[in-house]
Amino acid sequence: MISVTGRILRMEMKLRKLWPLIGALCLSLVTPVFAQGNYGGSSSNSQSMHSTSPKAGQGIYQRGTFREITPNAGPRVAHGADVFIRANFIWWKAVQEGTPTVYSGISGTKGKSLDYADEWDPGFKVGLGLNLSHDGWDICSQYTWLHGSNTSSQSSSNLGFSQDSNASGQSASGNFDYSFNSIDLELGRNFYLSQFLTMRPFIGFKGTWQDQEHTTKLNTVVNNAVTSTFKARNDFDVWALGFRGGLNLAYYMAKSWSIYGNVAFSNLWANYTTIEAKGTTTPTGGDSTTNYHRDQDTHYAVKYVFESEIGLRWEMWFSDDNYHFAIQAGWAEQSWINWGVFDTNGALNFHDFNMHGLNLQFRFDF
Repeated sequence: MISVTGRILRMEMKLRKLWPLIGALCLSLVTPVFAQGNYGGSSSNSQSMHSTSPKAGQGIYQRGTFREITPNAGPRVAHGADVFIRANFIWWKAVQEGTPTVYSGISGTKGKSLDYADEWDPGFKVGLGLNLSHDGWDICSQYTWLHGSNTSSQSSSNLGFSQDSNASGQSASGNFDYSFNSIDLELGRNFYLSQFLTMRPFIGFKGTWQDQEHTTKLNTVVNNAVTSTFKARNDFDVWALGFRGGLNLAYYMAKSWSIYGNVAFSNLWANYTTIEAKGTTTPTGGDSTTNYHRDQDTHYAVKYVFESEIGLRWEMWFSDDNYHFAIQAGWAEQSWINWGVFDTNGALNFHDFNMHGLNLQFRFDF
């Protein structure tokens, strides 16, 4: 009898310990039901409030629904093919730093160097793009062409040459020929950061093929007659391919007027072929004797390019917004870091290649 009563007491004690656990379990099961009812009520109220506001549809987030955080800034046309074309006129000066050059003042007097880069050269850009239906993205390509030839001359009683300390003379001439070609491919999206500020980040690829040739002649003159001529030629051909990315910004002062700024950075894998040739020609009875030396080298390298531009843009839509036209003018600069390579007595020297000048662009969307 006592054992049965003890068992009952022990069972009651165990049940008393379990009651708090059972209560907590029931509370955890009931709470989500009330929470869901309150959530639904607040959601419906929120939706009714947002339905009367301009930001309808941007209420409570649900996975898989669309939320326009950065509205598309186009430009886009109505009922069009979403294609745009661009044409640019450029008026640039190309400067290759570290070029072999003639200089005066080799006898301790004040002198100056022969400048090869005094000319401004015209060029052009052409581009084709497509506005995609996915999230306001766009894809476009652009080709740049710029070729030039600059000639300079100098006379002095004591001229020297930077590539050969033994070369000297009294008159000199130099020529700098270059051809610049590049293609850019971009994938970007233009969107509003605020009511009057837009930004277009982009990524893509850059390809280029270029050629530079530097020719120098240094004459030794005695009694107004050329007794010997030192000739030097430095030439390099390069093609390169790599990645490119950047930003396009526009600050709108009015509906049609804006100040724009562009920056881009590229890293390119480049293939170089360099040639260095030099020698001295001495007239002898109508004939000439040439002491000639020539080096050729092929090598590979990774190079970096920085581009920037700032300017003013005007744009308009017409024919019931079926067409868009824009014109902009700005100052552009490009720096090809350690791009120029010169073989000096078997040693390669690298120097920056810079371009700057006017960039006038016309754009048409249809």
